Amino acid sequence: MLMRSQLRLVILACCVLAGCHTDQSASLTRDALVGNYVYKSEDPENKASDHEFDHLTLQSDGKYDLVQGGSTKPKSEKVGLWHFTGGNSAEVLLDHAGYPVRVKRGEIRLQIDDDVGIWYAKAK
Repeated sequence: MLMRSQLRLVILACCVLAGCHTDQSASLTRDALVGNYVYKSEDPENKASDHEFDHLTLQSDGKYDLVQGGSTKPKSEKVGLWHFTGGNSAEVLLDHAGYPVRVKRGEIRLQIDDDVGIWYAKAK
């Protein structure tokens, strides 16, 4: 009897933990993605960056404006059309690239590179 209760408790704990880590990007709408995004990196070093000017704007009319550059890279600007594919593999598609959409701690992220830890974060 005690073993059965412990097993139920372990199963309940696993279910609760799994619920805390679900990806909310599957329930995102196109309208929720509209806005301004800034470049973010997990790199803890404070050094000159190619990305200090980087920002992305997704407009409700389907247009985007992407500015890139920094102290070690010339500033450039790209404009065009963006599209959103929802579901479990949610992705924002710009004319030139696709960015998987993730929601972490309430922050909407457009992943640039998961391995390196860089993304565009929606400004609040």
